[in-house]
Amino acid sequence: MSIPVPETNSTQAGESALDLGALIHSSAGIIALVLGGLMYAYSWALPLFSGLMILSAVSAIWISWSQDAWVPGHWLAMLPIIGIGLGYFVAPWGYTLAYICLWIAFAHFIIRGIQKVRAQRQTGA
Repeated sequence: MSIPVPETNSTQAGESALDLGALIHSSAGIIALVLGGLMYAYSWALPLFSGLMILSAVSAIWISWSQDAWVPGHWLAMLPIIGIGLGYFVAPWGYTLAYICLWIAFAHFIIRGIQKVRAQRQTGA
């Protein structure tokens, strides 16, 4: 007698499951891109930008831990936190460092997405 083993992937072919962690992470990052630009003109944008950077870093850690996927992109998401820490505790230029690191992480995200789409087209998936 065998014990039935539940499937680890409950989605059907062509169907995708909503990953709440990835949704939070990507939404926080994209909104932070806008707020990061606004922080130079409006003082209210700076704490929102900082908060979203912290939320993005925490969600990257959660995604990496829950999916056992410690990829370079998730480590790259941690770099803006260093800038936020520098901005709060050392010098205001830390916020600019965080904003630059965020753009680098965003470019990495876009490049990896394009690479994945191209790889899927080549394999016919």
